[in-house]
Amino acid sequence: MIVHWTDADATLACVAALRAGSTVPAIVVVDNASVDGSGERLAAALRGQPGVESIRAARNGGFGAGCNLGFERALARMPELTHVVLVNPDAVVASDCLAALLATAARHPAAGIVGGRVLDTDGRRVLFENGRYRPWTLGRSHVAAPPGEREFATGFITGALMLIDAALLREGLRFDETYFLYVEDLDLCREVVARGRGLVITTAASCRHHEGGSQRDDPPLLAGMRARQLEQIARGKVYFARKRLAWPQRLCFFATAILLRPLLGVVLSRSLRFLPHWLRGLRAGLALPLPRDRGRG
Repeated sequence: MIVHWTDADATLACVAALRAGSTVPAIVVVDNASVDGSGERLAAALRGQPGVESIRAARNGGFGAGCNLGFERALARMPELTHVVLVNPDAVVASDCLAALLATAARHPAAGIVGGRVLDTDGRRVLFENGRYRPWTLGRSHVAAPPGEREFATGFITGALMLIDAALLREGLRFDETYFLYVEDLDLCREVVARGRGLVITTAASCRHHEGGSQRDDPPLLAGMRARQLEQIARGKVYFARKRLAWPQRLCFFATAILLRPLLGVVLSRSLRFLPHWLRGLRAGLALPLPRDRGRG
């Protein structure tokens, strides 16, 4: 499944790579109410391609909302569905990527989500290959894979490439649509863990991903992050902390987010330009309503 936003050429390349793989899935492409006409162009290009369906969201509710819409369509149209793979629209999977994900899921039936390795466009730099959940700071979630291991348990899997057990979706697992962009994948992973399922990564599955996505024209302000990224990451982490962390962890997180991170950001960037965006995101996260059945984990 692919959630599309504004770049038809990238999404078509993503679809082509999935269809050219050694394991060819049924593909659902969700146009997240793109406003540049790319959704219409995409639908026309995909029309008539076997096993590919394109649907359009009524509004852009964010990445999670687009995924949830695709989940509903896939479950309704394919009752025999065993897994759903999420791939970013600006990613191109290796030919054996899906086969490797499915084989790992078969070897680890307790895993609710299986992830893989995400490389940059040239395939030389690793963007993601392992995740660590740090509830005291919610920082540095992307870490190196254990040396010499090709399959291993993890604390977090990026939404850029994740295989989800459809049994969990039938049980009601969905992305929290309060997040708009960023952190919703961490939240989903922790919900899977809270439901008693595991998270596993195989480095045998890989894709190449264009960093920046729809925000690549926005100049970077801090550690390669752009203004909208900073705001949405701060917003999402604050909401996550309020929703899922125990109070001592929340206190530590907020101390880090309000004091330490801005100070380090100023030292590293030698600029204050990032600070208004970070603080705006923190305020936005504090204003979000919490679900009544708040989870932990």
